Amino acid sequence: MASGFRVITPKTAAQKQKLQNLPAGNVTMVKKGKKTYYVFPDPAHNQAYVGGPKEYRAYQQLRADKKLAREDLQDAEMYQDATMEWSMWEGGEGVWGPMGGPGAF
Repeated sequence: MASGFRVITPKTAAQKQKLQNLPAGNVTMVKKGKKTYYVFPDPAHNQAYVGGPKEYRAYQQLRADKKLAREDLQDAEMYQDATMEWSMWEGGEGVWGPMGGPGAF
């Protein structure tokens, strides 16, 4: 909905059947005449989210932003343990060299 998709609820048996036939968890492109629609079914709630190309682009951008935010969070969680005692790890400077890269052999 944040990307502008509208919620529709099927009213007839034929509309409900069409909703049930759409792959759950996926956006499906539907052409009707010269228009293109994107439909995200929510059969558990007997509704679907419908938008055009503009709303679909906004949806893709929101997904990309969310993915980047999730990756940033994972990175932050991975590096959050500032108390980790790197000197306790075997190898130390002799293995990695004074600049942190592999030492000269």
